[in-house]
Amino acid sequence: MLSLHHVRLLLKSGVLCLLGLLLVVETGVGQSVTLPLTLDYNLLTSLLVQSSFTDAGRSTSVVGSPGECLHVKLSEPQFSNRDELLRLEMKLFIRVGTELGGKCLMPVEWQGYLELFQEPQLGVSDGSGKDTDFVLSFKTVDSNVLTDDRKPAKIAGFLWKFAKPEVYAYLDRVGIDLAPPLSELRSFLAPLFHEEVKEATTAMLDSLHGAGVSVESDHVRVELLTEVEEIYDPASSLDENRVTEEERQQLLELWETWDAFLVHLLTTLAAKPLQPADQQLLVDVLLETRHALVLALEQPSMEVDLVRVQFLDAWKRLAPVFRRQLYSEPSGDSLGFLAFFTAADALLVFDTMGPTLGIEISQQGFLRLARMLSGATTNLPYKLELDGRLREIFQFSPMEEGTEPSLEMEGIDLPEEESEDGVLPLSTVFDFFSTPLYAAESGKVPTFAEILQWKVPKKNYPEYLARVRKVLDQATETVLAEQRLPEHLHDIFTTLIPAMAWQESCFRQFVVKKKKLTYLLSYNNSSVGLMQINERVWRGLYDRNRLRWDISYNARAGCEIVDLYLRRYVLRKDPWDNPAKNTLLARVLYSMYNGGPGQYKKFLVRESTGKHFQSDRLFSEKLQWAQGNEWGEVKRCFIGG
Repeated sequence: MLSLHHVRLLLKSGVLCLLGLLLVVETGVGQSVTLPLTLDYNLLTSLLVQSSFTDAGRSTSVVGSPGECLHVKLSEPQFSNRDELLRLEMKLFIRVGTELGGKCLMPVEWQGYLELFQEPQLGVSDGSGKDTDFVLSFKTVDSNVLTDDRKPAKIAGFLWKFAKPEVYAYLDRVGIDLAPPLSELRSFLAPLFHEEVKEATTAMLDSLHGAGVSVESDHVRVELLTEVEEIYDPASSLDENRVTEEERQQLLELWETWDAFLVHLLTTLAAKPLQPADQQLLVDVLLETRHALVLALEQPSMEVDLVRVQFLDAWKRLAPVFRRQLYSEPSGDSLGFLAFFTAADALLVFDTMGPTLGIEISQQGFLRLARMLSGATTNLPYKLELDGRLREIFQFSPMEEGTEPSLEMEGIDLPEEESEDGVLPLSTVFDFFSTPLYAAESGKVPTFAEILQWKVPKKNYPEYLARVRKVLDQATETVLAEQRLPEHLHDIFTTLIPAMAWQESCFRQFVVKKKKLTYLLSYNNSSVGLMQINERVWRGLYDRNRLRWDISYNARAGCEIVDLYLRRYVLRKDPWDNPAKNTLLARVLYSMYNGGPGQYKKFLVRESTGKHFQSDRLFSEKLQWAQGNEWGEVKRCFIGG
């Protein structure tokens, strides 16, 4: 049996992994529910090592100790399966001699491998009188002694006869107590159910009891049975999706906690090297989740289940990556994640019952999940600062963050006096040099004077346009130099960027409001500046203050985003090596820039049916003008600007 220390370790780690489909059987008064729990073989190995193989080299001395006349040592255990039995292989060392006068006479030593075949059992008494309902133990039914090359070791037969009873007795004392992590599971799940079924679901969770255990191809499956006495009726809550403005704000705050938790999840996952496909999945999940929120905000009323649906979908996709990461090298460090597996997988299981159990994921629920994941309490703040870990996941080059910004600043007061062409007097510009927003250093937000250079003039806009295009060209060159975009796409990329700035902002980083120069915000206050970078979608990947106040930084961000969609999404599906398709490629990229990765297929459907969005048509116009160097058309949007 595991010691108290190891029980506490299991409680912290949560050794359960709830997987598979929920089995529901109707009864006369309710439903019997079977929850399948899985224990991966590498996880079992890790638990066995931590509880019973604690000496150097993942070993344990069953009899005696090194150097003694009688010594039996087991090391490097590893679980697998053989048909319906567990197979436990480990190294075996035996030393037998006759002790006489403090010396070991005629010692015989042998080392090779021991192969055991075991039956897992649940709730078998260990004779201690303790409650063993949730103790998983292993009964050894057969064994083989093998040489180093894993062939039958007949010469070691007599030695094994000596060691066998001691080895069997030692391993029979090993057990995994599932009761503590089950208690942790109950504590997490109980607050997530609707009040209408709180009493019933509490009784359901308390009634969990063992129903059986079996050996599968890659895990041990433990089945727990519980009874559901009462079912939540969602028909009585059909109006729940109609939320008030106050409820909408609460939903948004919950989503922000979910987004912060998702970042916490992804950065934890990426702490170890990832396979390219897994790293791409992290980018997919984050972008799709955030773009879905942006779309939801456009609707008159947010869906009350938005966060729950997003979380469950994300976990279904990310759970296999977690298991590959954690089980590839079982260690004590990996066990800290397993309490999180327990809770997250449990939500998937119960969600298969639909609305009948009325699960709701709360901010407190995410905080508890984060604590399980990291082993430490976190508030999951929705931070707006640059997060270098996220940029690494996206394979963006490092960026310096500006000095801590004054995010609440509304704008820069403009002087009353301007020349006819809109240029500020030199004396005014000079005054601004003594009142910097930030030090004009590399990686810092520009000074007031530098910001004022980008106020759109009333008349002399060609010179202003030339300066903005130069900024865009420099940003394009930087991104093309840093990334590995195929050379045959450089020309269309270079043309695409100014066409996008034209469509998104009419080449504006700033506008005048109430006699103040301030950054350009979209109509829904979500996207900012020259390239209209969405601050929610790209949170953590860019410094929000620099996106707002630094036109060069904003331009580079836009170029990076286009490059990301082109290299990691579009080119995965089609090399686009036909120059005749370059215009279509540019239009595809613009649709993705606005709506996320999912717009790739959706735009091509619109293209085939001719049912384009207005934004599709407007961008196509700007792209045509940019390709034809018809920059005079910019006056259409500059007038009155």
